[in-house]
Formats: sequence, C-alpha cells, structure tokens
Amino acid sequence: MGARMSPERCRSLLASLVSTALDAGLFALATLALVGSSLVAARWSAGALGAVANFGLNRCWAFRHRGGHLGPQAVRYGVTAVLAVTLATALWWALARTTPLDLRLLHLLSLAAVWLAFTFPLLGRWVFAQTSSCPPEHWFREV
Repeated sequence: MGARMSPERCRSLLASLVSTALDAGLFALATLALVGSSLVAARWSAGALGAVANFGLNRCWAFRHRGGHLGPQAVRYGVTAVLAVTLATALWWALARTTPLDLRLLHLLSLAAVWLAFTFPLLGRWVFAQTSSCPPEHWFREV
C-alpha cells in the first residue's frame, strides 16, 4: 500500500486548489484580452493574488497547529511566494515557447510542478515551521 497523505498535506493541497482556482480563473480571463509580454505580466499577477489567498488559507487552516507569529510567517511566505510565482511563470513561459499546448493548461501544469517540488516543502519546513511552544499535529484529532 502507498503511504497515507498527512492531514497537513491534505489541507494544504485543498488550500492550494482553492487559491489555484482563483489564480487560474484570473489568468483565463486575461487570455481573452492580452497577448505577448502583457500576458506574462498577467500570469505573474494572477499567481501573486493566488498566493495571498493561499497564505491566508494555509495559516488559518492547513498549518493552524504550528503556532508562530504572523509577521515572520508573512515575510517567509512572501519570499517563498515571490520565488514560487517567478519559477512557475518562468516554467510556463519556457513551455509556452516550446510546446503547442494551450496556455491555460500550461499555467496549471507549471503551478502543480512548482507546488510539489518547491512550495509545499518550504511551507512545512520553513514558513510554518513547528514552534517549540506548540505541540505536534498528531496531538490534535480532526472531528
């Protein structure tokens, strides 16, 4: 049998799906009116707005038992989000230049790849790192 996904990872994935829907929806609307470099800027902007929603959901729900102060978490998340949105935009741009796939599909593929390889690991290990004054997640039971 495969390994079970941790409750934190499940909640973070759901938070990311909600923020991705916002991000992808905004980008899909942008594709109706923009082309060229304006579309690259729209791709980055949609990602940034999705990141703001993602921080709120992850802080309040996915990693709620980790503790920590808002300010330092927001700064760490800001650094992570700027890097993640920039990586996803660069990957999207590279794929758009080398494949005939729809730009909206490439948007989703780039988001997923960066979330799996970069964003989620940093959320758990750095942004919302366990504080010594907060008990581990397994002490809490979902009801």
